[in-house]
Amino acid sequence: MSDIASDSAPPYHLFLGPDEVPVAASALRLLISDEARQPEIRRLAREVIAGLEQPPDAQGLLTVSLEPQQMKITHSAVRLLLNDLQREQAGERDILRSILDKLPDEHVMRAIELE
Repeated sequence: MSDIASDSAPPYHLFLGPDEVPVAASALRLLISDEARQPEIRRLAREVIAGLEQPPDAQGLLTVSLEPQQMKITHSAVRLLLNDLQREQAGERDILRSILDKLPDEHVMRAIELE
C-alpha cells in the first residue's frame, strides 16, 4: 500500500455545508449502485454515507473524518456524478465542484490504493 494510504495517515476532515451533504450522499449512492460487484468499494462508500448522516454543528456545517481510501471513494463518486450531469443541472454541478475543491487534487487521489 502507498505511504498516503498507510494506517498511520491521519484522517482527512471534509467540511460540508447543508446544501453539499445531500449531493455528496447522492453521488456515493450512485457509486454503490454502479459498483455492485465490488464489495470493498460499497463498504467504503457506506461508511462515508454513515458519516454524512451525523448532525451538523451549530453553524450548520458537517465535518466528516475520512480515511485515505474513503477520501478516494468520495472523490471518485463526486467526480463521476459531475461528469454525468448535463448543463441544465448547473446548480448541482456547482455544488459538486465545490466539494471537489475541498478534497486533495487528483494526483493525491491516484496515489491512494484500495485494498
